[in-house]
Amino acid sequence: MKTIVRILVLVSVFLTVSNAYSEGGLLFKPLTANVFEARVGLFYQFNDEKLRLDIGMSHDLTKFQLPDDGVFSIGADFFTYTRLRSEGKMKFPVETADYYFGVNASYKGRIANQKVSARFRVAHISSHLVDGYSSEGTFKKMPFIYSREFLDLTAAIDFELFRPYAGLTYIFSTQPDDVNTLVPQIGFDWDLELAGKFSFVGGYDFKLGGYHAYTGINSGQLGILYRFTPNAGIMLNGYLYDGKSMHGMFFSEDDSYAGFGFQVYFY
Repeated sequence: MKTIVRILVLVSVFLTVSNAYSEGGLLFKPLTANVFEARVGLFYQFNDEKLRLDIGMSHDLTKFQLPDDGVFSIGADFFTYTRLRSEGKMKFPVETADYYFGVNASYKGRIANQKVSARFRVAHISSHLVDGYSSEGTFKKMPFIYSREFLDLTAAIDFELFRPYAGLTYIFSTQPDDVNTLVPQIGFDWDLELAGKFSFVGGYDFKLGGYHAYTGINSGQLGILYRFTPNAGIMLNGYLYDGKSMHGMFFSEDDSYAGFGFQVYFY
């Protein structure tokens, strides 16, 4: 398992950096604080001494110039979100892993002379307990089938330093089925250039999700980014999360933590 994870990390880093050097990066920049975005990075969760390892990429396969001077793209997404437990001496058993894959279509242009962008995604996500959540061959909780397919639409206003956005997710197929099928979302991104190639990058995301009843899900991220190119760099950042767990095996449980880590920037 450790060897597979290392291979996935290396492959994802190569693909994401290569994406940054091709065609000016992604047409729709992933939302900074949204958990379901393409990332290559690691966050240490102070509250419970766990790690969150994100391995993923999003790639624009083709782009089209539109008559109104806008640009349209079609792309693909492949992510994993892994929770690991810290046991000291650089030992991190994998407790659970979520797999996300899908296709997307993005638009970037102007409306009433204001820069705007939008993204539509069709995706699948599944979740699995792994060896680190078992003891002597017995899982600490019983695994179950967690799978969902959904549509995801997000629209943003692209100001120079600030990008507010709103979105809606429609879950049209799910197991278990006791989840809210409509998940509204709002948030913002913030990017402030400093001296040289350094920038402050931050964002906040709020969703109304959960199961049976709606509950708020808050996530935030703030960091310092060093850009090697306009679309590739390394970022050191802090991360906050509060709400129902992002991991499908724990979808009905509350999760709240602060973390610190790094991220390979490829947008």
